[in-house]
Amino acid sequence: MDTDELIKRCRSIRLSEEEEGKVAFQGRMKTKGEKILTSCLVGKVLLSREVKLERLKAPLQQVWRTRREVKIESLGDNVFMFKFGSNEDKRRILMGGPWHFDRALTVLTEPSRIGDIKKQDFSRVSFWVQLHEVPLMCMEKETAAELGAAIGKVEEVETDSSGECIGKFL
Repeated sequence: MDTDELIKRCRSIRLSEEEEGKVAFQGRMKTKGEKILTSCLVGKVLLSREVKLERLKAPLQQVWRTRREVKIESLGDNVFMFKFGSNEDKRRILMGGPWHFDRALTVLTEPSRIGDIKKQDFSRVSFWVQLHEVPLMCMEKETAAELGAAIGKVEEVETDSSGECIGKFL
């Protein structure tokens, strides 16, 4: 049998549903995996052209200025895994966005516990929003939250100690 014939036969091999094996992640394997994920973020650079890992590493490490090393691995399709040496660095980066690379939004999220990591949801990102020309009588937390909800999910409203938001903007 020649090489081409062998390759053709190997490509035609398929497992039936009964033959397909499934591995259940339980016990120590599951615990170790979950522990690894707690120090990771998954990110996607929303750019139509391919982003090379080598081009991404230096700019992000320069702007993030983490205390400990961040290991970055490409998962394909402009999706990257960021493994932080410090959970403090991870929280600061996740909360400090939005981030961008090469003038393209970079969406960061915590990896889901199950499934294909490349199927992670990259459809949401947090932004700080200012609302201008708001009447003075409306410059309080509940009104700010209601106005913000018209745009999207409100995560936080900055207020003074009395709960008011008086200033040039909300």
